[in-house]
Amino acid sequence: MSHGGIRRLHRPVLRWVTVGTIVICLCWTVQRQDWSAARPVLTLRALPYLTASGALNVLALVCAMLSWRSIMAEVGHPLPRLQAARIYFFGMTAKYLPGQFWVAITQARLAKRAGVPGRASIAVFLLNVPVILLTGLLVGALAGPGVLGGWSWLLLAPAFLLGLVLIRPELVGRTAAVVARLTRKEPPAVTTGPKTRAAVGWLLACRLVSGLHLWLLVMALGAPAMRSLSLSIGAFSLAAVSGMLVVFLPDGAVVRELLMAGVLVQVLPVTAAAAAAIASRAVCLGSELLLTAVILGNAAVVRNRQAPAKQGA
Repeated sequence: MSHGGIRRLHRPVLRWVTVGTIVICLCWTVQRQDWSAARPVLTLRALPYLTASGALNVLALVCAMLSWRSIMAEVGHPLPRLQAARIYFFGMTAKYLPGQFWVAITQARLAKRAGVPGRASIAVFLLNVPVILLTGLLVGALAGPGVLGGWSWLLLAPAFLLGLVLIRPELVGRTAAVVARLTRKEPPAVTTGPKTRAAVGWLLACRLVSGLHLWLLVMALGAPAMRSLSLSIGAFSLAAVSGMLVVFLPDGAVVRELLMAGVLVQVLPVTAAAAAAIASRAVCLGSELLLTAVILGNAAVVRNRQAPAKQGA
């Protein structure tokens, strides 16, 4: 068999091995959760809250994808929305593998088929990291008093840094270049500007909307609406950041739930706070998989419609 034939055989095998590994790690993540704690939320009375919570999380995921797409455009590779969604959401399933770099690798492989060179995909990943951390910590400051007490003012530092990013977005590119050098990667050759501001805006919207999904679950368990609003938004934002930083666990499994529950005990009993955190994981997992399936299904339909046209041509 020729070298080219071996490469053509190697690609589908590697693709299916990657998908199979993601599925195994996803099953492991699901099995490790104590879903029994979420039973108080799984009632008919809570069904409207669960439905609205899932819808809000889908909206938040779309905002996150649009933020990633803005950064991709910033490095010179604007993508159609559907194509960007397919790359982003299918790539994000790799977060259930330990280590965030699997997300970057999977998205890079998918983006390469869309004509995006690997170097550009790595640049997007490096540019995205400071944006994710800054927006996550800034919105997480809403839960600061419950996490750090008198030291909660420390979480306001990202507000200053985020202000600098909005005024001088090229700072994100310089930060990514420093990270690239530290990790012995080639620094991304990008000039960050208006699209970086757009990425920050979309990700801030993602943080706020995704926190509302937790707020609805908390209210379903009897927490006071106004008192739990900012607490829920901040708690989920901090939990999302922790899930990214705890790289040795798939999507921050367990750690994310412990952090959320630890904050929510200010408005709920311990068992109810644990139920809200576990229910949040279920809602996020379900909505992510459903949205990914819908987008991939839509992409398959589009390909099938285009195939006869290409054959006729």
